[in-house]
Amino acid sequence: MSVAAQSCPSPVVLNVRVLADALNNKQNSPRTCASPSSVCPSPHRSIIVNDGNSLFLNRSTGQNHLNKTISSAHSFNSFFEPEEWKPDKENRADTRTSYSPGKNKKGMRRALSERMRPAKLDIPEIARLASLTKTAEFTNVSEQAASGHNVNVHQHETDQYAVASKKGCKDRMEDFYTASVKFAGDTKQAFFGVFDGHGGKHAAEFAAANLGRHISAVLSKEDSSSYVEDAIRRAYTNADNEFINQHLSSGACAVSVSVKDGRMVVANIGDCKAVLCRDSKAESLSTIHRASSQEERQRIEKLGGMVDCYNGTWRVQGTLAVTRSLGDANLKRWISAEPSTRAIRITHDCKFLILASDGLWDQMTDQEVVDCVRKVLFKAGEPKSRPGISSTSKLNALNELIRIACQRGNRDDITVMIVPLDVFTS
Repeated sequence: MSVAAQSCPSPVVLNVRVLADALNNKQNSPRTCASPSSVCPSPHRSIIVNDGNSLFLNRSTGQNHLNKTISSAHSFNSFFEPEEWKPDKENRADTRTSYSPGKNKKGMRRALSERMRPAKLDIPEIARLASLTKTAEFTNVSEQAASGHNVNVHQHETDQYAVASKKGCKDRMEDFYTASVKFAGDTKQAFFGVFDGHGGKHAAEFAAANLGRHISAVLSKEDSSSYVEDAIRRAYTNADNEFINQHLSSGACAVSVSVKDGRMVVANIGDCKAVLCRDSKAESLSTIHRASSQEERQRIEKLGGMVDCYNGTWRVQGTLAVTRSLGDANLKRWISAEPSTRAIRITHDCKFLILASDGLWDQMTDQEVVDCVRKVLFKAGEPKSRPGISSTSKLNALNELIRIACQRGNRDDITVMIVPLDVFTS
């Protein structure tokens, strides 16, 4: 039920900044919020619109139930600073429950998997204001214009690659990348990766710093190309185990490409993706691992997990929209760290590779991305036969991709990397 559609008996002054700050945590990414009505990271805390006069706060994690009536006698701030409700002895068991006034509390106890979803709290105008209360903060940034708003973009370029990252509406940047153009001391080897964190930055930051090391370790033991994909899958799981053992929170989606002897192996988990420009056509090299995939849902359900759909988004255990990631220790029973892989020989028709987080792919199709990059490169006067693409034109192409994604409504962190492939052609 929309708050705007309710009729209050007396005027109510909404504290927009308090609500905006609370909502901002849930407006950034569809991955980890169990419900758009949630105002805290826990999927079991929600705002429920019961009628035209009352809001109820259900704190399932601690049995703290609140029934506050919004009227001229109660400011909106009192909703966010409630007095603690103390349960009686009968209800002190540490179970997750729902509570509704006028009903028997015992009868309302349900298992987590059987609980009713809260009604949607739809506040579109305040949600929009929430996005304006946070200012993007990023070191070494340059400002570009997108839809009349300034966006902060971190960018770096070399002759072998270029990367640009834009911070979204979250408090901190959770995208990371890594690039090594002299991988394992060999100029003919390279390693590139883009990592998109959720629930914090730790997993993505760890992957950017350590995944390449794990891949280098397993590849040094494998001479046969037929075993390279298996080795990279082992490297991902090894990196995941190392991170889990550090008892850090958060998770990360990832996409990486390992180049050696004129071949490349692309690996990904979650919804980060790599797209190849072959001549002028886009060719996806990644498999998206989301709970909306029937194959992934069946895999999780066979493991005893629960996948359900709320407000158009499928989620694992009601919380996570991706089904494979690094980290996410609390869901590790169902969330796999084994990547999808694809090996390709780099031929003369392989022009460039785009690696990006879902901030790009949720707004643009694969072919749109390739067409946009080619248009910028050719406009800059880069002939097809030139061995290498200038850093300036690569960055211009990446900035244009970010501009389009923001113009179409992206509010998530976004990282895009371009890797020209002519130098690795076999």
